[in-house]
Order: sequence, then structure tokens, then C-alpha cells
Amino acid sequence: DSRQVTRSRVRMDTVIGRSRWILFAIIGALSLCVVRLVQLQIVEGPTLAAQGQRVRTSSTSVAAARGSIVDATGVVLANSIQTYDIAVNQVNIGSYVHRDDDGNEVGRGPAEAAHQLAPLLGMDESELGGMMLGDSTYVYLKHNVDAVTYREIRKLDIYGIEWESVFEREYPNGNVAAPVIGTVDAGGKGSSGIEAQFDTLLTGTPGAQAFEIAPNGAVMPGGKRTTVEPKDGGSVELTLHADLQHQVQQLLDTRVAKHQADWGTVVIEDVATGHVLVMADSNSKEPDNANLQKVHAVQDTFEPGSVGKLITVGAALNQGTITPTSVFQVPYALDLPDAGGLITDFHQHDGETLTATGILAESSNTGTVLIGQTMADDQRYSMMRAFGFGQETGIELPGESAGLLRSSDEWQGRDRYVTMFGQAYAITAIQEASALATIANGGVRISPHIVKSWTNADGTVEVPEGTQPVQVMEAGTASQLLTMMESVVEDKLGTASASKVPGYRVGVKTGTAETVIDGASGLISTTAGIIPVDAPRLAIAVILYNPKVASVSSDSSAPLFGDIARTAVSNLGIPASSGSANLYPTTP
Repeated sequence: DSRQVTRSRVRMDTVIGRSRWILFAIIGALSLCVVRLVQLQIVEGPTLAAQGQRVRTSSTSVAAARGSIVDATGVVLANSIQTYDIAVNQVNIGSYVHRDDDGNEVGRGPAEAAHQLAPLLGMDESELGGMMLGDSTYVYLKHNVDAVTYREIRKLDIYGIEWESVFEREYPNGNVAAPVIGTVDAGGKGSSGIEAQFDTLLTGTPGAQAFEIAPNGAVMPGGKRTTVEPKDGGSVELTLHADLQHQVQQLLDTRVAKHQADWGTVVIEDVATGHVLVMADSNSKEPDNANLQKVHAVQDTFEPGSVGKLITVGAALNQGTITPTSVFQVPYALDLPDAGGLITDFHQHDGETLTATGILAESSNTGTVLIGQTMADDQRYSMMRAFGFGQETGIELPGESAGLLRSSDEWQGRDRYVTMFGQAYAITAIQEASALATIANGGVRISPHIVKSWTNADGTVEVPEGTQPVQVMEAGTASQLLTMMESVVEDKLGTASASKVPGYRVGVKTGTAETVIDGASGLISTTAGIIPVDAPRLAIAVILYNPKVASVSSDSSAPLFGDIARTAVSNLGIPASSGSANLYPTTP
């Protein structure tokens, strides 16, 4: 009937309506999914991918090689060699299974890994195995493993063993110039010497290395890659000659032991350039950050003693108050009203008649005072300052001492006189060598350098900027003084006959200064000079600090000077003198 038909149609319409709504809902949901999918994959995709990569990727720095330090001839004094730090993932090592070539199990876990690695690492197997136990994902087993050993370890393909590439500082020539070269600390930062002075230059720029990690924190095999290449540090070229430095160190060590000195130091400077060819300290040890070594030549001061007479005599010559042949009546002792007591010579003698040359050759204190009194104190002081005393030389090493020199208006009583013969002020060995080089260079002072050049990381080369040369004394004065110094070696009155070098004209001045060391009396023996006098090449300063056996300079530092000078001219191929000296008379 019609009512049933109507009800059927109503039900049909209802079903169709519901179906349509369901369809619309499904289409709407699918549309939302599509929109979300588009948003995730296209709009937010790169950002989410990057976030995911960061979550499963870790990164570390890649070490850069520290730059090298070489001598003037290219001999490597310090460089960096690539080594490897070996580490273990304690979680993963527990799953390690060692199988032979046929796939048979040989062993497993930390015990087997330790058994394989111990011989290569030079470690106790039980101790190594113990280091592999735990829940850490990264524990260092050994640092600075060489490349050969590292390759052997990698061949074992032990699951859970990791590695890092690092650089170890190496000093191929051992203790040669070790205090000068300096040290680096555990973090690779320069802590003394050239290593510290040029740390910024020598230090490279680390790169970056990324690697994927599994949920357990293990590095995924083959996942490491370098994302930023490291840049190695620059290099420094010194003025030193490593071979000659080594020879001089041996001669110095022998003399320090023979005379039972506390320490000794030697500086050899090239007269024309100011380049320091040798800077040797006794008992030098291979660089070690745990035992920093002082560079005595630039950090320690001493009274020059009679070497200081060169400045007094040079100043008087330059002022024209004396000539090399000026005659003086020289007593053993001078009793001056403001001197606070007698001023005496080193050895007892009757009154002598000596020329200014004879006073210098015999190293007379009283005679030098007579010369010093021919000019004003400020004239002597000005000459001392002009020679660089009381101020840093600017040598490229940390911790340089300026020495100790009070102005002439601060000299009181006895100071006025003893400064004439090298007391009541203090200098360094580099200052003494520089002063001798100035005399040898026609009175022109050139700043000393121990760095010849440096190469920046980008390959550009630079040289140190020195101060302008200074005319300290007239060239004629310097020539006269240099000839007078020959009498110290050649004349019978001279104190440095032990400094002779066969075939070479040598100009020298010796000095023995009294000092107080730890409350006890001590001596400083020094000999400084030039070789060859007729064509000056080298200025040499030799200091023995507190020798206790045969301590006077004529018996200790003077013969050492001779040994060093002979070695230097031979090593450097310096021609012998062409003629003999034409000396000034030492007596009228």
C-alpha cells in the first residue's frame, strides 16, 4: 500500500543522507590528511628533516696541526705528528663477537677485545679489559697512538672501538735550544719560549667532523665525515744554527760541570745582521711542559764586572778625553773621600805606569776609575743607555729582563766609581752580546733577533720589524776600542790569553764580579769578545754563574770562549785573518 511505500522511501532517503554525510566526512578527513601531508612533506619537511638529522647526528672538532719551528738552515726543531686517541663504547663492546675467517667464533665481549688490543697498545690485558666494562658510550683507552698501530687496530674491526685523529708535538733534535723553543701544555697551547711567543700563529684552526649515532649512542659504522676542513698553523724560522747550537751546548755543559757552576749561558750574534746564531743554556732538557726551562740569556741578570770597562773606556775615547796611548799612573788602591772605602785592583801590585790600552788589558779597577774621572757621570750613563743597558732588547722571547741601571743622578757614594768597572748595575747575556756586536759594527747598534721570519697559515711570509740602527759611538772610536781589546788576548799583561784562536785575530774582555747568592758569597765569570777583529763576524758572550773551582774568568769563561770561538768559525766557514794585529803599546 501507499503508506508502506512512503515509509520505504523515507528510510531510503535517510540511508542516502547518512551515506552522503559519511562520504563527506571521509572526504573531509582525507582532505585534512592531504593538507597535513603537504604541510609536513613540503612546507615543514626541510625543517623537520634537519631536526631529525640533528637528533641522530653528533659532531666533534677535527684537530689542526700546530705549525713547525725550524732553524736558519731548515732543520726542524719542533713539529706536529698525527696520532690517534683510541676509545671504547662500553655498551657496544659487550655485543662484540670475534670470528675467524671461516666464521667460527673465537671469543666475545670485552675480554676478547682486550686480548686482541693489549699487545698493540702495550697495555696489561686485564687492566685494559677492566677499562671496557661499564655503561659509558665513550671512554678513552690510550692517547697518542702512532699511525702504524692505529691501522693495525682498524684492521681488527672490533665493534665498539672508536678513534679520534689528533696531533702530538715532537722535538726531533731533543734538547737542542730547548729553552728557546719552549713547550706546549696539555691543551696544545704554548706555555714558554717561542711556542708561547708565537702561539697564535702556530695554532691551527680546527675543522669539524659529523657522524650519525644509533639510539644507544654508538657511532654508526662509516658514518663519520669531515664537514669543515682544518687549517694547519703557520711556521716560525729562527736565526739559530742547530748544529752549532748543539756543539756549543756540549762545550758549555762540560765547563759548567768542570767549574761546578750553578749554570751557564752563551750567546753568539751575527755582527752585521743582529741575528742570534746560538743561544745556549747549560743542562738543557728536551721540552716538557711539566718542567719549564728558563732562558737564562734573556731572563737572568748579572753584574758584568770588568766587561763593563769597555763602556767606560769607549765613552772616554768618544768624548776625546783619552786616546789608546794616554798614560796613567796606576796605584793598587785609591782612597777617594766619597767612595766609602778603598778601591783596589784584583791583584796586589806596586804603582804602575800604563797606557789606557794597558789598563784595559790588565783589567785594572783603579786605572779604569782614573779614566772614568776624565768625564762627567752623565756622559758615561748616556753611553750605557745607548748600548742598550737598562732596557729590553726586544728579542722575540717572553719574559725578557731589562736589566738594572739607575740614572747617574741616583748614583751615591761608591756607586759612582764601581759603575766604571761593571758593578752596581746588571745586564743580561743578550745585552752583553749586543753591546759587543755594536763595537764590532763600527759603533752602530742593531736590535738582536732570534726569529728570521714566519709564514702565516695563508702562506704569506713576514719578517720582524727591527728598530732603526743607532750610531752609539763614532766609527773611529769603535775601531780603536776593538784594537785595544786585542791586547787583552795578545799582550803579556792581558787576562784572556786562553781565548786565542789560531789564525784569527780576537778582541776580548774578561770580567769577574762578586755577588751574593742565597746569603753566601759567589762569583760571576764572563768573557765577551769579537772574532775576527780585522773583519768582524761574530760577537760572543759567555757567562758562568757562580763557578766554585778555578772560578776567575781567565781560568774559566776565557778558555770556554776560546773553545766556542774555534768551533764557531769552523762550523760557519769564516775565513782566517789575513794579517797580524798592529797593537797599541800597553806601557809608555
